[in-house]
Formats: sequence, structure tokens, C-alpha cells
Amino acid sequence: MARYGYIRLDGREMEVGRQAAQLDTIGGFDRIAVDRPARGAQAASQWARLVAGLKPDDLVVVASADRIADSARRFLEAVAEVRAMGAHLSVLEEGIDTRTPAGRHILRAVESLVRIEREGMSRRKKEGLREAKEKGRRIGRPPLPLPVGFRDTCRAWSEGRIGFREAAAASGMKTTSFFKKAKELGFLPPKTRKPPED
Repeated sequence: MARYGYIRLDGREMEVGRQAAQLDTIGGFDRIAVDRPARGAQAASQWARLVAGLKPDDLVVVASADRIADSARRFLEAVAEVRAMGAHLSVLEEGIDTRTPAGRHILRAVESLVRIEREGMSRRKKEGLREAKEKGRRIGRPPLPLPVGFRDTCRAWSEGRIGFREAAAASGMKTTSFFKKAKELGFLPPKTRKPPED
């Protein structure tokens, strides 16, 4: 079993001192990975490299949860990344250790809070959309203006003078968009003609 420390620096904390001192209370690390503020989009993540190299029963120790995540949801994702490798995570400030029942209990509590937050956001969004519709406000992107001569094209298609694909192409629209807009304006497909009886 290998033991790894992880330190992440950001704009507020540019030196490893404070986090290193916290990790020193544990000591005995095989390696300590340090992520510094990214310089450009291609900056490599030491966290990603550390997780990719984990073996079963390895231990990753961080000073606090905000060193590996900026939200509870992202924290749970980071924990899942470590556990997917069969390894364990210890977060010193929050007292979370995935090897212990107490640590796993804390994780379940965090999972519940994230789920409650997600469901609450979803419910508020749906309520907001419903209220907007009740007040007559349009939801989504504004409709595009109809092409010039669109009604004439729809009429010609509805009366069977031109084909469906020809009408859509003449309008500069995809077939599904053409059909939807034509139907909104009250134009229906031409009635199929029965063959003359002998």
C-alpha cells in the first residue's frame, strides 16, 4: 500500500507551507503531488496523474475538501475517482476517511445533501418555467422569422401542386421544421387521391 499526499494551490494560497504542515501530521508519504494555478488550458493536472496511478488499497491524503473540489458535487466525483481505483481518501480538516465507517457515513450525508440540492434546483426551475408560461412569457429561443413567400409555398404543398421535400427546400428549412411551421399556420398535407374506379 502506497501513501500519497496531495496539495493544490490557488490564487489565494501560493505557498505549500500550510497544507504541507497539515500533511506532516500524518507523514510517511511515498510522494506528494502539487497542483499549482493553471497557466493555460493545457496545464497538466497532478491530481489526474495521481489518481490514474493508484493501486488497490493505496491512500491519498489531502488537507481539506476544498483542495480537491470547489463544490460538494465535485468532491463526491473526486472521491468516486479514488474509490474506482480501489484506493482510499483521507481528508484531514473534515475528518473524512473512506476506510472507516464514520468516514463512509459522512460521505453518505454529503451525497444526500447534494441530491437534495439537485432536486431543489430542478423543482425551482420547473416552477419558474410553469410560472413564465402562465404569465404568457415565451420560453426558449425566439422564433425565427418565416421565409419570404412561406405561406404561398405551404399553400402549394397543401393543395398538392408541389411535393413535401420540394416545399421544404424552397423554404430553406429542414423537412421537420417545415412541417411543424406549416401545421402551426393551419396547412395540412394534401389528401391522397383515390385512383379512379373502372
